[in-house]
Amino acid sequence: MGGLISLALRSLAARRGRTALSVVGIALGIGVLYASLATDAGIAASIDRTVHDLIGRADLRIESFGEKPLSAASLQAIESAPGVTVAAPALVRRTYLAPAIDDPNAVAPPVTALGIDPTREPAVHDLVLSAGAQLSGPEAFEALITQTLAHANGAGVGDTITLQGGQAGPVDLTVVGILAGDGPIVGSEGRTVILPLRTMQRIFGDPTVSRVDIVVGEGASPTEVADALGVALTSEPYVLSAPADVAASLRSSTADFRATTALIAAVALFVGAFLIFNTLSMTVSERVRELGLLRAAGATRRQLVWFVVVQAIAIGVAGAAAGLAIGLVLAELMAIDVRSIGSIPFERVDPSLGSVAAVVAVGLGVTIAAAIEPARRAGSIPPVEALRERLDPVSARRARLRWLIAVFVAVGLAGLLVWPRDAGITGLGRSAAVYLVLFLAVLAAPLMLGALGRLAGLPFRLVLRLEERLARASIVHDRSRTTLTVGALAIALAMVVAVGGVAHETRAAATAWLTEVIPGDELLTSIRPVALDEPAIADLATIDGVERVSPIALFEVARNGVRIDAAAVRGGDLLDDGRLQFAAGDRVVALDALDRGGAVIIPRSVADRTGLGVGSTLTLAIGNSRVIDLRVVGIAERTIPGKAGESILLGWDDASTAFGVAGADVLAIRYKPGRQADTQPTLETMARGDALEPSPLAMVAGAVDDALGQVFGLFDALALVAVIVAALGIVNTLTVSVLERIRELGVLRAAGMTTRQVRRTVVVEAGILGIVGAVLGIVAGLVAAVLLIVLSGAGPLVLDPPWVPIVTAAVLGVAISMAAAWYPARLASRLAIVAAVQHE
Repeated sequence: MGGLISLALRSLAARRGRTALSVVGIALGIGVLYASLATDAGIAASIDRTVHDLIGRADLRIESFGEKPLSAASLQAIESAPGVTVAAPALVRRTYLAPAIDDPNAVAPPVTALGIDPTREPAVHDLVLSAGAQLSGPEAFEALITQTLAHANGAGVGDTITLQGGQAGPVDLTVVGILAGDGPIVGSEGRTVILPLRTMQRIFGDPTVSRVDIVVGEGASPTEVADALGVALTSEPYVLSAPADVAASLRSSTADFRATTALIAAVALFVGAFLIFNTLSMTVSERVRELGLLRAAGATRRQLVWFVVVQAIAIGVAGAAAGLAIGLVLAELMAIDVRSIGSIPFERVDPSLGSVAAVVAVGLGVTIAAAIEPARRAGSIPPVEALRERLDPVSARRARLRWLIAVFVAVGLAGLLVWPRDAGITGLGRSAAVYLVLFLAVLAAPLMLGALGRLAGLPFRLVLRLEERLARASIVHDRSRTTLTVGALAIALAMVVAVGGVAHETRAAATAWLTEVIPGDELLTSIRPVALDEPAIADLATIDGVERVSPIALFEVARNGVRIDAAAVRGGDLLDDGRLQFAAGDRVVALDALDRGGAVIIPRSVADRTGLGVGSTLTLAIGNSRVIDLRVVGIAERTIPGKAGESILLGWDDASTAFGVAGADVLAIRYKPGRQADTQPTLETMARGDALEPSPLAMVAGAVDDALGQVFGLFDALALVAVIVAALGIVNTLTVSVLERIRELGVLRAAGMTTRQVRRTVVVEAGILGIVGAVLGIVAGLVAAVLLIVLSGAGPLVLDPPWVPIVTAAVLGVAISMAAAWYPARLASRLAIVAAVQHE
């Protein structure tokens, strides 16, 4: 056995180029997988850190719901509930710091003010200081600021900062400490000011709190305390959550991202398995006679099987080692991109021993799965037949295609092994559907190879008729091997098209969402509700060139205990501006009913989820065990974006009287036709003076497009790795094709064929393979994109072909294939005529 192992390793060493290609192919697949796992682990670790920053050591958190904060009576009821040992209240407000003395007109970004109880907060959260001391008392006019804010404002311990927005005007606070990093509030971009709760309540004239973090005492469970709170808190709506609920919400928000990276990693591994299979299969084909002699000399079938398996293990180990190195680099590159995506919590790559072990196990598993068919074939070679034939018998060639099922199952199981456990069943179902589509595309390749090969050869036939005929003859010479090569290229290109198609659809939907819903050319956002009777709105409306100012409030409502995003709008503004496309109901009647009250317009997504239709009654909770019934007067294709989805639309009367909406969070500005350019500077100057941040609609759309571009750009880069692996397979296939036709090429050279014609023949063969792979890949990719869009529930499918990904896949398929033909073409053109003719 030791001699056979040595022989197997020497066989790999004798074909260093082909072995290296196989190792690189599996290494790239493993590298993508490792980068995916390491990034996923980094996201999971960041989510855990984020939850700790948010919740700390609390067992439960009670937050105010929508516009209504928690009153002092509610806080007292929480403190008195059985099982509660610590109840740490907090009040959160957005406001501004006074500008610097040397630039009094500058308007800096807002800050988040957090009022805490200095005596209770340490039992729940650790406020880590980089300098200074903690707050000294419950009523001190002191503040802690983050390192980020201190650096931006040039403030330090002992300095004074001025907080605006108080009832009595600006208030000076002494900075007593600097918090490490960005501080405890996620999403504030590090611009956080922490001060005593009572001091903050005095400054803003607000005796309420935004949330209460609860520590449960010994002998009580969070479930029991939650039940007790449900009995005690009956006057105000609230949201009760545990750390696990916050973590689940964060993981849910990143599920699609992690599921997509896992799917692309599985595809890259699948393509790498093609390459390994081709390599081992070629080894068996070339060494049929040698293996037959070994059988005749007494080697058993089991020993010949082991001969191939040893080669697979050697390739797998080398590929895993190289893949880990490549994966580390890919993971760091992914990290740079992921950090810039604000919706995904991520700090650093978090590789673990578990990830390393999983990658090595998957790499070896896929490699051995790829070796099953070649090993079985090696063990079944009859000695007498092997001595008569050099190449595989026809039955062995057909057997290659049966191997696909084994590798498909192996890679699928490997995908399940490393699948993000919290990515959800829905994401797994989408990925499984796409994976199945790609597999079916590979199975369809042999059925379409002849017809597609003839069509693909047409462009070459017009100028290189002889070379095209020889190239097509070579392609069908070993149909199963060609099918595997084309299949690997097709599924790699399919991922490029699928990712590009989903990106195209998502961007189109996002742009349409803004242009079909927002009644204006520019948005002015406020850190506080702007009452409809405030002078700021009237002043903006009187600017010459402004046609309309439309106030919009964003809040939350509850139906059957489930949160729903809501928006208060003026129906007349939407009607005059031509906004909202209706799927059901009369548009004019619905928008008019919205302003009269008692009516609601719901988006199609909510209608599909709840089963509500025009004429139905939507019952919403409004506190004190009371509800309000609203009649559904229309169903819109899209509505205003909320925190978690699209918002139901209410009139301002219902929003203010029933739900306590105090004012607008956003003002939509509509300019008069042709007046935006000259009016916009005046309006933006006035808006900033009223603490309103202007955002032109084009800029909002551009920001959304940039964010989507970052996410899908990362997916494109990962999919491109699979294309590179497929290109290595083409190099392998064309090289073996040349080696198998040495004598044939020698005869053609002797008959007058030039070296240039030989090179062109190999390049044309690669071009035909590239075109066939591109056609299959584009079709499979479009089907996969449609599946991803439809199964994600993203809304109605827009029949707008993603031409950029389609053209990219076509160019990549042909260009990479023909580039991969460089070495085989050079090898073919350098064959000596006499030696080639005498070759056996």
